[in-house]
Amino acid sequence: MKLVLAEIFNSWQGEGGSVEGSAFGRRQIFVRFAGCDLNCVWCDSRQFIDASRVLQWRYEVEPFSGKFKYKSNPASLDEVVEVILSLDTGDIHSISYTGGEPTLQIKPLMALMERMNELGFKNFLETHGGFPEKIAEIAHLVDYASVDIKDETARATEDWRDLILREVESIKVLKKAGTKVYAKLVVTKDTKLENVEWYASLLKSLAPMVIQPKEPIDLTQNQLMEFYEAAAKILGRENVGLSFQVHKYLNVL
Repeated sequence: MKLVLAEIFNSWQGEGGSVEGSAFGRRQIFVRFAGCDLNCVWCDSRQFIDASRVLQWRYEVEPFSGKFKYKSNPASLDEVVEVILSLDTGDIHSISYTGGEPTLQIKPLMALMERMNELGFKNFLETHGGFPEKIAEIAHLVDYASVDIKDETARATEDWRDLILREVESIKVLKKAGTKVYAKLVVTKDTKLENVEWYASLLKSLAPMVIQPKEPIDLTQNQLMEFYEAAAKILGRENVGLSFQVHKYLNVL
């Protein structure tokens, strides 16, 4: 079993806020997969979008050391597991599978999740949720999940409304499997209030939503409060939260 990776490291989960399903503030080992089928304008992993160009993956020598070693892609399942275990500091909440888009490599992802589950770790999936049929293959292995709601301003794909519906379907699949799941909405100054209300209506009685300003932040506090208020009126007071990329302020990966 082979995986095309970008990096593996130990850090804090810096996104998700305080809604159910979030691992915000928890220690995780991050396994970043290379390759993504979308092209969001604010992508912070753009160098990994084309997996065919990611010839090497890096891994931390030890947590927070800032020192990395490199291996050639693709990686074997055994060497990935070995690196993960070498970075286990004993306080790991879960293994985060992020990207890129992990579900593009669904069979290797499943094998890795199964192995980490057997070793006693919880699985945390970060996904754009565009492939509910792939999500269905691994949902039984996912303990926690963050599923993107790609706002129109992300310009991720031409038919963004269809993508939204597929993302919501992925959330339904995960919830049915017992996963603690939340939706993450990245907003900008150009995000439309009517769209935020639509996303919230799709998620009503399904999953909580966090609203995360694009970095660097370009919208006003008034806009952010307006989005929050509108979403909370639909989803309920306890099912909306704010999320910020706190790990960037801590100057960690």
